[in-house]
Amino acid sequence: MKSTDSVKNDSPLYAPCRNLMFDAPFEWLKKGWQDFRRAPWHSLIYGAIFTAIGWLLVYLSWTSESYLLVALFICLLVVGPALAFGLYDISQQLEQNHKPSFRHERSKALHEMGHELMLALLLSLMFMFLLIVISIVINIAAISGQSAASAAVPLSNAGFLIIAVIFGGLLFCASSFALPMILDQDADAMTAITTSLHAVWRNKSALAIWAMLVLALTAAGFATALIGFVLIVPVLGYASWHAYRETIIA
Repeated sequence: MKSTDSVKNDSPLYAPCRNLMFDAPFEWLKKGWQDFRRAPWHSLIYGAIFTAIGWLLVYLSWTSESYLLVALFICLLVVGPALAFGLYDISQQLEQNHKPSFRHERSKALHEMGHELMLALLLSLMFMFLLIVISIVINIAAISGQSAASAAVPLSNAGFLIIAVIFGGLLFCASSFALPMILDQDADAMTAITTSLHAVWRNKSALAIWAMLVLALTAAGFATALIGFVLIVPVLGYASWHAYRETIIA
């Protein structure tokens, strides 16, 4: 569906955005699938990389110390944006009727490396803050008379879920349009994040549906032992690019 009239922006801290129809996310997915069909081999390669990283994370979560898993997750926050840039760049090249090329995708990612690293740093700080909060809660429970292990049991049932939802929601709001904006407008990380937060706030209904679709597709990917991510990740990446193009006014 077409978006409605644009929202005037009187602040230099973020780019203006359009008001979206509530069913806009379904159109984004449709366009994402069309991009996948136009560049199948590029798409499958990126999807396979994300799937391999997912398998590695699962393996380390079962066989390695927790600090190694945390370190790998932080590395993923650094590497992930570069991989996502490739998907966004494919959509942009297709949009301009150009044939996608890995050289162009790599060049674009390297050109924006500074902004990518700053965004990754901010996301890593959010992740570290989450770990600190969890550690504090467990320690408080342990001091009150419980062991750390027993304290973590009720936390895993309720507290972990609440913290994960809050953290995931903030991460979703901050990153929904940030990376595509960095690619398209050479924006700095803070401007991209504030623009994303503002756009999500102004389009809560549409972005709530988008979040549910992302969660549903992510669940489908896990249900297929991560194999489904070979298809799901590139489609979501392309759809995210079209979400940015329809929402943020360049």
